[in-house]
Amino acid sequence: MTFGYHDRIARVDLTTGQVTYLALEERVLRQYLGGTGLALRLLYDETGAEVDPLGPGNLLAFMVGPFAGTRVPTSDRFAVAGRSPLTGAWGESDCGGRWAGALKGAGLDGLLIGGAASSPVYLEVEDGQVQLRDASAYWGVDTYDLDLGGEMVCIGIAGERLLPHAAIMTGRSAGRAAGRTGLGAVMGSKKLKAIVARGRARAPLYDADGLAASVREAMPKIRENTKRMHDYGTGGGLETFERVGNLPIQNWRKGSWPEGAAKISGPHMAETILTGNYACGGCPIACGREVEVTSGPFAGVKGAGPEYETLGSFGSMCLIDDIEAIAKLNELCNRYGLDTISVGCTVAFAMEAQEKGLIEGGPTWGDGESAVRLVHEIAQGSTALGRLMSQGVRRAAEALGGRALEFAIHVKGMELPMHDPRAYSGMAVGYATSARGACHLQSLASFPSRGVGMPELGFGDPERTDDAVHGVINARYQDMMCLYDSLKLCKFTQFAKVNLTDIANWLQRVTGWDVTVDELMQTGERISNLKRLYNARLGLSRKDDTLPPRILTHRRGEGGTPDHLPHLGRLLADYYAFRGWDEEGIPAPAKLRELGLA
Repeated sequence: MTFGYHDRIARVDLTTGQVTYLALEERVLRQYLGGTGLALRLLYDETGAEVDPLGPGNLLAFMVGPFAGTRVPTSDRFAVAGRSPLTGAWGESDCGGRWAGALKGAGLDGLLIGGAASSPVYLEVEDGQVQLRDASAYWGVDTYDLDLGGEMVCIGIAGERLLPHAAIMTGRSAGRAAGRTGLGAVMGSKKLKAIVARGRARAPLYDADGLAASVREAMPKIRENTKRMHDYGTGGGLETFERVGNLPIQNWRKGSWPEGAAKISGPHMAETILTGNYACGGCPIACGREVEVTSGPFAGVKGAGPEYETLGSFGSMCLIDDIEAIAKLNELCNRYGLDTISVGCTVAFAMEAQEKGLIEGGPTWGDGESAVRLVHEIAQGSTALGRLMSQGVRRAAEALGGRALEFAIHVKGMELPMHDPRAYSGMAVGYATSARGACHLQSLASFPSRGVGMPELGFGDPERTDDAVHGVINARYQDMMCLYDSLKLCKFTQFAKVNLTDIANWLQRVTGWDVTVDELMQTGERISNLKRLYNARLGLSRKDDTLPPRILTHRRGEGGTPDHLPHLGRLLADYYAFRGWDEEGIPAPAKLRELGLA
């Protein structure tokens, strides 16, 4: 018996309908923990470069962590991973809600799904067993209307149509999304509509009473330090980000938009369409928004409200300053099962293409109704423009050619999230080196410069555009984020002043392992290096660790960071050297031996 785990992972072959069950050695669990780390290890061992992201050989892993189903705050989260149909490289996404706790309650630590069904199916998980059920009647049903009982992850029409931006959704109208890298399309390629979990099983804990006491002690600190996020959600920081130059504006062209930012901010949402808060399982922060629009052209919107990333992608990126229009765009993406970041960026790309005369009939800057129309066309494939834009920024730009490539803003094929790397050098090197493509959550190296640093890492408060320090900071923060993603702990706990010592204490009380902060950080480093090996096997190297020309060479000339351009060459050189990788960004043999990866 391993404390904190059921020691049970279901392997499902959708081609044959066969279900078998795996038990993992405690040594492997301690090295990779769960979530992203465990999914990565299984996928690295069992899939190779020959795997087609949308073929039956691509494995899709859903994994929870040792904290799921416990009192550890914000731990009701799961990871989903596989080869990405958007980038062709490592694909992973992280999601909250309540499904992770339900899967743990159903007696499993995860699912490993391969093959492809001949007709639509869903999986039902209860009492440690997985059953295949016919889903033909539910194919084509959107994610808000689908109800199979129990907690559920599912795809919408976008996943069924194999769109590379397809998300995996949970919580129905709560709109929680594993949005990035297009893994909803992998579910669609397998004809897998949903996975339903229910049950009340509890994995054994080493020191349940000690864990409960430690969490009780931490709760007042967490609530106090996250009050603004509770009140205004992730959009509460939007106006501050606009002032410092972190908010992307008009497809990454502008540096200042104060009046528009005020109209789409968290406080403005609270004054207008907000009706309540949503909290993931076991979360005292409750940053999720519940909204309703009762009049005007977007009347009828009700449910999950837009988070910061959606406010940026459909708001500032498209110059749409109508919070009700953004709420409608958010609802459409949730119902169709689309990643709001990638789709918002694609709409902004289409607006610039329309402005430059490269397309006809596209959306225009600031026009919410034309953006709504294009999202429908993308999801349904009902027009030639919708079909073109449904493939994302990189592929749409390649199809248009010429100048379109100048304003196609992506890394490794994935559209950038809503944080401008010209405002934070750590974000620049973080985007360039993220295994899944441009991602702020795989590093969060901007946090020390924002006064939210992790004390055990000892970086203080570095200047945010100092290219001399952020290569190393990014490496350490990537390792820490791999740790969070494997334990399945929400990264917003950093705002709550939860530190690595707290996390090591909780893990010890859950598992009985005598873990130190240094061991936890080495675990994160092991996972970072294995992600790099996964991508290196696919042919990725330093040539792919880059940023779009607009980010590297275009000064915005206004706003909080008008002139800074990140020195990516220096940042990468420092990052590789600190990691123990060679000049092409491949982990050296000595580093792999050190991490037990030789």
